[in-house]
Amino acid sequence: MNSPYINSYGLLNAKLADDVAENSPLWSLEYLLLKHDSLLLENLVTFIRSSHTQYPGLYNQRPFVTDSPDDYMSPDQLIAFVGALKLADASLAIKHIWRYLRSHFFTYDNLTGKTNFDRTMQLSAISFVGVCAGKWWWLPLLSAVCIWSCITNKTQTSGRLKAWVMSDVTGLSLTRKVMDFFVNRHWGSWKNVFFEYFKEEEHPIRSLL
Repeated sequence: MNSPYINSYGLLNAKLADDVAENSPLWSLEYLLLKHDSLLLENLVTFIRSSHTQYPGLYNQRPFVTDSPDDYMSPDQLIAFVGALKLADASLAIKHIWRYLRSHFFTYDNLTGKTNFDRTMQLSAISFVGVCAGKWWWLPLLSAVCIWSCITNKTQTSGRLKAWVMSDVTGLSLTRKVMDFFVNRHWGSWKNVFFEYFKEEEHPIRSLL
């Protein structure tokens, strides 16, 4: 994809003014779920691998550090990383992430590699990683989280799009129908949710839709 919205890591930004925005992996994954782009997927996987720490399954938020709290891995970023690895059929990498989460009581402190309950991951990220790692008993919780994201905070778009990503990657077709019902009821369509989030007219995701 050739676009001014592509940053220096070859990933997709939400705004032209951004350099390497924190959520560029998540936006890139959204684009990939709408339209496969082999180069974009390759760039995303390279970004993820460049963010790997010395501990199996533990990744930094980005390949670089800023010596700020933004260096901590966020739930959205972990979902983007695992979703991209799922698209790339990197099942072993996902299992390593799951083992790290499980062995550290579902905390994810990429700056120390230690169990830190201040860095406990959100249920959405935990259940998503679990399902992607083949732990299907996490499906009911993931399904509930996705549906709840589409019911609450009717004016919010980011949580709905994250739920859209998780349900798409994991193939939750029945869950998706319930999500569609609430999104269509409050927003008219998923397209409207995407358009509200990506406000710039020439954005590649808007062009796809």
